[in-house]
Amino acid sequence: MRGKDGLSITIVIRVIAVISWWLLLPITSAFVLVSSGSGSMIICCADRKQMQILSCSAKRSEGTTANDDLLNKHSRLCLAPMMDYTNQHFRAMVRLISPNILTCTEMVAADELLVDKTNRNWKQLLGQSAVIPEAPSVLQLGGNDASLLYNCARIYHEYSQKFDNKCEYTALNLNCGCPSPSVSGKRCFGAALMKDARYVTTLVRAMHDGVERKIPVTIKCRIGVYDNYGNTPFSRETYDRISEKKEYDKLRQFVETIASDGIVTTFQIHARIAVLGGLSPADNRRVPPLKYDYVHRLADQYPELNFVLNGGINSLAQVKDELDGHASLAGVMVGRAIVADPWSFSMADELIYGDANVDKVQKQHLCTNRRELLEAYGRHADNEELHNDPAAIRRSLVAACAHLFAGEPNAHRFRMELDEISARPERLQREARAKVWSSIARGGNTGASILASAFSSTSAGIQAVDSPAAAALGWDDIQAIDDNTQWDENEPPLSELILEAAHRHFGDKVLSSSRKESYDKKVWEEEEARVRMAKGDRILSVVERSGNDEENKLSGGVVDGWLKNGLN
Repeated sequence: MRGKDGLSITIVIRVIAVISWWLLLPITSAFVLVSSGSGSMIICCADRKQMQILSCSAKRSEGTTANDDLLNKHSRLCLAPMMDYTNQHFRAMVRLISPNILTCTEMVAADELLVDKTNRNWKQLLGQSAVIPEAPSVLQLGGNDASLLYNCARIYHEYSQKFDNKCEYTALNLNCGCPSPSVSGKRCFGAALMKDARYVTTLVRAMHDGVERKIPVTIKCRIGVYDNYGNTPFSRETYDRISEKKEYDKLRQFVETIASDGIVTTFQIHARIAVLGGLSPADNRRVPPLKYDYVHRLADQYPELNFVLNGGINSLAQVKDELDGHASLAGVMVGRAIVADPWSFSMADELIYGDANVDKVQKQHLCTNRRELLEAYGRHADNEELHNDPAAIRRSLVAACAHLFAGEPNAHRFRMELDEISARPERLQREARAKVWSSIARGGNTGASILASAFSSTSAGIQAVDSPAAAALGWDDIQAIDDNTQWDENEPPLSELILEAAHRHFGDKVLSSSRKESYDKKVWEEEEARVRMAKGDRILSVVERSGNDEENKLSGGVVDGWLKNGLN
């Protein structure tokens, strides 16, 4: 009887559990039956969203591609997308420093890519170096219209097929983190998209379909948004009153909603809230506090997903500390610190990835010192100027290596000379145009000379002025003369100008110092700075605790003298 009763009770429990599962599934949770080998039964509760994520992740892993593997392997250190900085020239230079860092483009707005459907515009927005292989790299798109994002992804896919290795990205990324008023305000995308996670899934699916589901799609976002337009104006006091549990739950729901659709498995999260309205982009990087623990908790809670931490990381040592201290993190994303001092990240392969992760093709482009890097980058720069107007691209080419010697003596003088090199094509072109038009004006009583006298040469080119002779030549003829006027072909190539400037301002020791030597020097300098700061804090603390009115009334010059003596 006991055996039958026990069996009956087991059946009843199983039936109740199944009914509960079906009843509660639409709400929040589900009961899952797990049978052990001995015939006993355990009933556990699992979150419905997490079950969907697990199911989608399992299906996603079955269809992983080589790009998925590349994305996962190289996400340990990522270059953040930054407007006006992470163009193809800077990404090419970063690739010479490390073949493993996952680079990211500037945000490409969907409407900008579609408004001008010429190869020239597509090359400018999507192109990569023809000399230095860029992969692994991510193309970031921005927009809030599914059809536009689909068409953008489609254009990239077709363009990559046409130009092969000159346009090959490892993944696409949707910008859900930019708080700029021109992006999240007027155009209502970027961080503004975090207010509607379900709509984000629609945008992601459109992008994924646009590339025929051949490369993964990732999300870059913040930990949340504070909408100044509909709430009390942002302040630290107001923000600190917000429940951290409520804030984290919103972030968790955003991630769950997107991940449960089965496309996105990688999230790059800037660990600050985005303030929409009221704060400039620069203040949005400083004022809201960093909350790394939110990203750490997500990484622990959803091991089937990949989370990359972004915000406030300023050195390679910090990157290593984060990865060593939080094994669940997939990686760390760094932006302005790499732009400000790219060579300080030159040991990334050894410290973050390990030498074994560098293949033979990548090693061909890996530079062991800054002289080699400038020589290799010079080949890229010369090739770009060969196929483009130097006056149009020289500044962005030179800017990519402007901070390569950050912290070295004479670094400022080097940058000043680079500024002169950057302006050189425009200046020489203005001088050449002025000579051409002066020659035309002296050429006799012709329509061209009459018209030339009615035009003036300016920094912007030839500008029309009121003249009855304006009909002597068509504007197309004027523009053709203006555009095709070039300076002396004996002008040295850009690579030679940059290398000569480096040799003028830095000795052989700086130019030939290895990546490890440079890194060890950087670590030593950072440690010295910490020691000096600690000494200064102790001296100030003594002054504050002294209680002696005379000491507290010491002039700033005397206190500065104390600090100087204590710091040396």
